[in-house]
Amino acid sequence: MPFAFPGYILPFNQHYILAYGPEAPALGTPLLEPPVFLRPGYKVWSAPDYLLPHTVVDDVGQTFGAPEVFEWLETQGDLFPRSDVFGFLSLGGERGVLVKDLDLAQMAVFASAQPEVGPFVRVALAVEARAVPDHLALTPAPCPASQFERALPSYRLAPGVFGAVGAAILNQVLANPRRGWTLTFDELDEMMGID
Repeated sequence: MPFAFPGYILPFNQHYILAYGPEAPALGTPLLEPPVFLRPGYKVWSAPDYLLPHTVVDDVGQTFGAPEVFEWLETQGDLFPRSDVFGFLSLGGERGVLVKDLDLAQMAVFASAQPEVGPFVRVALAVEARAVPDHLALTPAPCPASQFERALPSYRLAPGVFGAVGAAILNQVLANPRRGWTLTFDELDEMMGID
């Protein structure tokens, strides 16, 4: 079972964003509405696709289903390269591969409207839309699903910068994979030439 999350999936400049928080509906028209179902995907070495696992059978015949399969792959996958992994392909269909056929270093996060089937969209960024009185327009935020922290950059965007300015900020965050960018309202005013 993938992780159900009370967020929206928004199309944004050829990417998809997971938006959540009290102001999330103001960010745009969603492709998917809550709950959305999140799951990890791992790059398949032999194909331009990701496998979204739902079951693993290890070398001694033990079977792990979702969500245990996700933790197993993260903690045990490198130790058991000949284990069988079964899942959905992000581009459609189901497939079984050996663990060694997956690039476990390349995790991505995918969302769907239903827990057991696609279509799946790759989520590039998580954005918490919440007003907090801290004078920050953009600040790093904890990943809303901690198991995806290494694959999903997460930020809090203040509602005061929604619209064209917010879109420019999100474009910059998507274009630059660094994490930890903070932008105050004063810095934003300076960038825009506002006194």
